[in-house]
Amino acid sequence: MSRSAALPFVLRRKQDTVGMTEITSMTETVHGLLRLEGDQLRIQWRRGRSTERVGSQIRTDWELEPVREVVVPLAALAAARVRWSWRRWPPGSRLVLTAADLQAFERVAGDGGLRLDHPAELELNVPRKQIAVAREFAAELELALSELALLAAEHEARLPGASLPRG
Repeated sequence: MSRSAALPFVLRRKQDTVGMTEITSMTETVHGLLRLEGDQLRIQWRRGRSTERVGSQIRTDWELEPVREVVVPLAALAAARVRWSWRRWPPGSRLVLTAADLQAFERVAGDGGLRLDHPAELELNVPRKQIAVAREFAAELELALSELALLAAEHEARLPGASLPRG
């Protein structure tokens, strides 16, 4: 069965540097979209960066990168779930996509990509108003993974010489 679902996400990071003659504050905002299409997960994002410099002059620079896209086959994913975490700031719900293969998120975390704490997990903050949508997306993705596993098992059972499970 062909599945389709989408979930927008936003990541924000801030870094401040205080020097002898200048204070620099960099704010990075990533707007993205997870889209389940058939047997693929499309991850799209665009990063914007604002850099404020205060020294002998006050200046703000703004950069906007083009949209990037990575297609991850569902066969490279192991799980999707929404989980609550107190360990990270701010505490809250996060959508966690777990890879079945360490290369699944390599292009997501690569040059110009998103920063990942672990190469096998893509973890995204879920705003309170989007928790239901994130849970629905995770459920759709889990269902698609289950259907893919079922199709693979049926195909393997049809191969010549394959033994059928005894019950």
